[in-house]
Amino acid sequence: MVPSLSHPKARTVALVGRSGVGKTSLLEALVVATGGLDRPGKVEEGTTLCGTDPEERKHQISLGIAMAPVWVGGDKLTILDTPGFIDFHGEVERALDVADVAVLVVSAVDGVQADTVVVWHLAREAGVPVVVFVNCLDAERANFESTLSALERLIGPTLAPLELPMGEGASFEGIIDLLADEAITYGVGGPQHGPIPSGFAEIEARVRSSLLEAIVVGDDSLTERYLEGEVPSMEELEAVLAHLMVSGTIVPVACGSAIRAVGIDRLASLLDEIAESRPIPVLEDGNEVPLSRDSDADLVLRAFKVIVDPYVGRIVVMEVVSGTITSDASLVNARTKSEERLHGLNYLFGSKLIPIDKGYAGDVVAVAKLNNVVVGDLLTRRGRNMSGGLVSAPTPALSVALVGSSHGDDDKIATALHRLAEEDPSLRVRHDPVSRRLVIDVMGDVHLQVTLERLRRRFNVEVATTPPSVELFETIAAACDAEGRLKKQTGGHGQYAVVNLKIEPLEPTASFEFVDAVVGGAVPRQYIGAVRNGVEKAMTHGGPKGHPVVGLRATLVDGKHHSVDSSEAAFETAASMGLRAALEEVGTTVLERIMVVTTTVPSEHLGDVLNDLSVRRGRVIGTEHEELTAVVTAHVPEAELHRYGLELRNITSGRGHVRIALHHLAEAPKTVTSR
Repeated sequence: MVPSLSHPKARTVALVGRSGVGKTSLLEALVVATGGLDRPGKVEEGTTLCGTDPEERKHQISLGIAMAPVWVGGDKLTILDTPGFIDFHGEVERALDVADVAVLVVSAVDGVQADTVVVWHLAREAGVPVVVFVNCLDAERANFESTLSALERLIGPTLAPLELPMGEGASFEGIIDLLADEAITYGVGGPQHGPIPSGFAEIEARVRSSLLEAIVVGDDSLTERYLEGEVPSMEELEAVLAHLMVSGTIVPVACGSAIRAVGIDRLASLLDEIAESRPIPVLEDGNEVPLSRDSDADLVLRAFKVIVDPYVGRIVVMEVVSGTITSDASLVNARTKSEERLHGLNYLFGSKLIPIDKGYAGDVVAVAKLNNVVVGDLLTRRGRNMSGGLVSAPTPALSVALVGSSHGDDDKIATALHRLAEEDPSLRVRHDPVSRRLVIDVMGDVHLQVTLERLRRRFNVEVATTPPSVELFETIAAACDAEGRLKKQTGGHGQYAVVNLKIEPLEPTASFEFVDAVVGGAVPRQYIGAVRNGVEKAMTHGGPKGHPVVGLRATLVDGKHHSVDSSEAAFETAASMGLRAALEEVGTTVLERIMVVTTTVPSEHLGDVLNDLSVRRGRVIGTEHEELTAVVTAHVPEAELHRYGLELRNITSGRGHVRIALHHLAEAPKTVTSR
């Protein structure tokens, strides 16, 4: 039996691919082909629907998710155009997390490049069904056959062309629709449908036969009928194709030219016909629950993008996971438990907000003035114990400290950065306790450059960058006894306290231990806490070499007090003096942080990654081999990991992933302590 399609009226489509393959032009062409625009804008002129961002025009690349709806009959498809440059793949992951289907756009000129491979794997990891669109077939040097061969090597036997081009380059005139068994030519009068030209009949018959066989195996009744010589109808083929695509059994391939609008109408129809609705997993009452796109169910929204508009203010873009939303809805934020009342409802048409009355399951809506909603938040009715979120931001590839152009700029810089981070979850802002500077974690040099440009343009903030400090520590070299003595008489009450301490080294990562071993009341009970505070403050202020002190036990063994001149402040100071005396007497060892670095890379790059870790003073702990990848675990000094994310990207053509966490502290070589 042919399965029925889960076919809601509203769905979301993500355009993904490397930079320069024409994703933005494809978005424009889809809007024009479905009647949303009279003519497309041009990327190079900055006249596209989403071409208003100054940094995008300057760099000639997409920097964030842009969107516009297209209507195919009565169905609405929200098209998400995503960045292709690897620094901005966090935006790709967010788009894939809400998409019902992804269109992998590949240029017939450049074919499959390293960035294409990265984006393909992002889509597969997200579990999103993929349609491949081979673009730029009208361009000089376009080669559909070589592009298809490269795609077969990447994707494998699941690749299934639904269309073939008629000609390439200057001779490109249309496409062959293999399912419909017809040719479609494009001219001044629009698309013209007709029989297959004789020059393409043989290859069309061969490829169509392979396609039909690949589809009918997805349904037993179709298989039987096909073996008996009956060709299933278009509707039956499309229904089975949709399910095969969702399961990953088939990856359909369409083709055309976004610039010349060849095949774009067919792509829009194909997406509408075979794009099924994808259930969204959330946690409810601690259990994972898939929410289907049901407009009659309880209303659930999920935020996936924030835009800070200079005129409108803060705009939150959300997908309607289930239910139907109206412009005056009142919901509860599952994260904060606070009520969020909507004041107006819109959809985004490029950079324009278009007011609407309702949004349905599968729709994408934009709401202004939701100041407490962030990316990943769920909004639902009160009483539902629900949580969920988008994919976590990728591991940063680069960290830099920021230096303001004038004294007192830190607060202004921090405010501006947090505003930018609302829009860009891949940008992380933190405070470096060593240098006491602001540090930002970014995805690469271009991401950094764009962030600094936006600081300058939007907030009039000028900053310089410097590598972040590497935090070093000290620990006492050996156990020793020490005395801290404070005796001051300046008229009136003086200051008097004596503490006798035993200082012992512990494991560097062990927590500070304080032992009260005083007997006989030599140090009154009310001053014991002050002794501990004094030792801890001295540790924070640093040892003889200027670094925070870690990994020691301080035992208070004896002391003296004065009934009038002793105080908490006096004992705190005496304890600090005692620890400093101990550190000066026996000396300290400088320690550096050793990180556990877990790197996942394609197996063919394993040797290069191991060599690179060796150069970084890394010690490989283990290597695990999976089907096509290798996972390397190593201990690497933090000082050697500056720009490691970028270097790993270069070594692995963008396909390496790394997780970094503190493992332990170890003695630092002189080359590090002298930096």
